[in-house]
Amino acid sequence: MQKQCAKLLRAKLARNDEFYTQYADVESECDHYRSHFLNKCIYCNCDTADSAFVKYFAKLKSQGLIRDVWFSGGLGGTDFRSPQAIELLQRADVVVTNPPFSLFRDFMDLLIEYQKPFLVIGNKNAIAQRKVFDLVKWNKIWPGVRRWAGGMRFVVPDCTDTKEVPAIWLTNLPHNHRAGALRLSALYDPERFPQYDNADAINVDRTSDIPVDYDGVMGVPISFIEKYNPAQFVILGLDKEFTYDGGACSVRGRKIYTRIFIRKTLAPIAE
Repeated sequence: MQKQCAKLLRAKLARNDEFYTQYADVESECDHYRSHFLNKCIYCNCDTADSAFVKYFAKLKSQGLIRDVWFSGGLGGTDFRSPQAIELLQRADVVVTNPPFSLFRDFMDLLIEYQKPFLVIGNKNAIAQRKVFDLVKWNKIWPGVRRWAGGMRFVVPDCTDTKEVPAIWLTNLPHNHRAGALRLSALYDPERFPQYDNADAINVDRTSDIPVDYDGVMGVPISFIEKYNPAQFVILGLDKEFTYDGGACSVRGRKIYTRIFIRKTLAPIAE
């Protein structure tokens, strides 16, 4: 059984498919947004009646805290892109769900098109998708409350155990746990923070190592977004926008995984 589960997981990861969210994870995140849900109609457009999301909001409805919870989708359900699902989307107040990872870009397009408040789960790598990244860059969406380290554990169909997946919460709902100013202590060292072979910027492998005394352009990992504070840093763009060859960044001939180019927020010049 264990080997079978591992095989199923590899197949799902290969196609970046959906996983079933655990109730405890839904509850621990959604509890931070109760004020946004109050007296609202919540739409779980990738869920069925037995999903953790629907059960959570059904409980809030029974307590008189929300007006209603609608759901559609899931295996054998209505596609979130269908006319019926879009009609419900237009009428709903807030969208909360775990969309199929492989369709995350299409899902986000709909939320933005219909200007919906939302709280959703996505793969960490979704940050590097052009439209999603631009929303983060312009501070239109941001990470949820749950920390990114360790990913999330999901129920895998036909398996008795849970599996860890590099997933995160993303939202456009304000909350009180957004990153404050990052404390910087590392000092710039050209050996530790080398220049890219194909871009005018230095490489920083960990957000916690951003040098306090460097004001130029830096390439940082995707995980920087969790610590991103618009008052402290400016997001310039994705690595391929800045490399001379339009490819991934490289250091001394070694390709570097996706980087976000940033610089510190500069104080305005006095007139």
